[in-house]
Amino acid sequence: NYDVVIVDTGDSYSGTCSYKGGKYIKYTEEKPITMNPFVMNEKEFNIEKIEFLTNLIFMIWQGADATMSKEQKSILDNTLMSYYHQFFNRGRAWYEQVSDEELLLHLEKYNISREDILEDFEEELESNKTYYEILGVSFDAPTDEIKRKGRKLINFYHPDKNINNPDYNKEMFHRVYEAYETLTDEERRKEYNETKLAIITSQEVLKNPKTTEEWNEAFRFALIKRIKELDEKLEVSELSFNSFYEYCDRFLPIYLKNKKYNITEKEFNLRTFLFVLKDFYKGGRYGTTLNESADSTLFDEPFIVFEIDNVKDNPTLFPIVTLIIMDTFIQKMRLRNDRRKALIIEEAWKAIASKLMGGYILYLYKTVRKFWGETIVVTQELNDIIGNAVVKDSIISNSDTFILLDQSKFKDNFGAIADILSLNQVEQNKIWTINNLNNKYGRSRFKEFYLKRGGRGEVYGNEVSLEQYLTYTTEKPEKSAVEHYAKAVGNYDLALERIVADLKKIAPLDNLVPLVNLYKKPIDEKVLKYYNHIKRKHKGENPIKIIQEKVAQINEELEEKHFDRKQLELEKEKTFENLVNSI
Repeated sequence: NYDVVIVDTGDSYSGTCSYKGGKYIKYTEEKPITMNPFVMNEKEFNIEKIEFLTNLIFMIWQGADATMSKEQKSILDNTLMSYYHQFFNRGRAWYEQVSDEELLLHLEKYNISREDILEDFEEELESNKTYYEILGVSFDAPTDEIKRKGRKLINFYHPDKNINNPDYNKEMFHRVYEAYETLTDEERRKEYNETKLAIITSQEVLKNPKTTEEWNEAFRFALIKRIKELDEKLEVSELSFNSFYEYCDRFLPIYLKNKKYNITEKEFNLRTFLFVLKDFYKGGRYGTTLNESADSTLFDEPFIVFEIDNVKDNPTLFPIVTLIIMDTFIQKMRLRNDRRKALIIEEAWKAIASKLMGGYILYLYKTVRKFWGETIVVTQELNDIIGNAVVKDSIISNSDTFILLDQSKFKDNFGAIADILSLNQVEQNKIWTINNLNNKYGRSRFKEFYLKRGGRGEVYGNEVSLEQYLTYTTEKPEKSAVEHYAKAVGNYDLALERIVADLKKIAPLDNLVPLVNLYKKPIDEKVLKYYNHIKRKHKGENPIKIIQEKVAQINEELEEKHFDRKQLELEKEKTFENLVNSI
């Protein structure tokens, strides 16, 4: 009743995964690990998810070790909030059911303030005025009255009369002049009345309010009009990195160029933001990574290993792939309510152990506990713990159990780690006994470890059978040998039984393993015969070393025969088998 997800670098768990019948997922350029972290329903939309996506986007843009400024965080948060609002509320007239204040709060996500709406409101009221309203005359005013009032306004708004006026609006002069020219010409006035005036008065436009009630109604009309315009321009039909990128391209120019709160390039450089993120957009180098949903069957798999050794040296992909795997685990954790869950992060945790991701790691630890799960972090370097604030503040402070292996090589500078793990002298003395007692005779493979829960711990021994050792080994030659047996036999349990039986014919394990890897299949009577022949012929010498030297010598000779690369590899693969058949 346990689901386990392991994030590893180095193929350490391939044998364990095969034995358990788990799902082994290895990152390659041809088949990358993909995930669409943007997909969620309205119930899953929360602050933690926004934090995760904000950090993910910033990490792509600036890298895992960069520090996010308050301005950058605010902009990315608001971009995501508005992006999801557009998706969840598409096709809904939600604005009709909320107050003016709520509408204003919504517009603040777009960096649009009350002052912006008021300014646009006044500009639109002005632009919606008829020529009669501009000149301050009635619809049936005689031409003489229009001329008299028009000349007065032309004189008032004339540029020569406003040379030292800082608030002068030249546009107003042109509008007055156009109204005057139109309404004082009988033919043009008639045409205006029949066409443009009819259009203006029939359109759904703001009317000049005269009472408080009318003003409030007109202001609400302006709010909703602006929201409708945004909804039309910023429509989101699906959730993915692709649609988010396209949304940023439309939304951010609006947000960043606000009249009152104009954001500079230094505070948020839109050009570099879109340029860097384009790598993860369709057609880009990593175009599938954040756009293709993970295999849905993963959520039902009890044991999954994600092997990401192929991206560990890629500073862009390594932290992002690690993050999307962790996000997959969180989704799995929420779906599998009836099972315990464990996320085990091997050396891959270093990819996200930055100040930027400290909050997310803390969120992960706390959330996992709520869903009957646990997070396990594995490290082999003392400096990883001592020198990383994220490890101390987010991981160690939220861990109830610590397991230490042999620490003898760190004895001279163990004080720092003892302080961090709250290990007093009594507990340290226990640690120094690990693998140092005379208790190995007559036992199977045996390693000791220190396990601490709460304030004290004890040293325990882990004794395993040869079959268990071969299942859990991380030594690549041993793993390869077991894989050759498993491939030939077709069953992992039977493969282990077979290799243990063959070990009685060719011992120790250090001799059997290289022979299997040279033969690329289980040893048979021909290999055994050849091995014993070399032992007799070179008595007192290391038979494996002699066999390896013979193989190397023949392969060198093959390279001098000018085979093409493919043919050369085929010939080399047959070298050991040809030696075996030569006896």
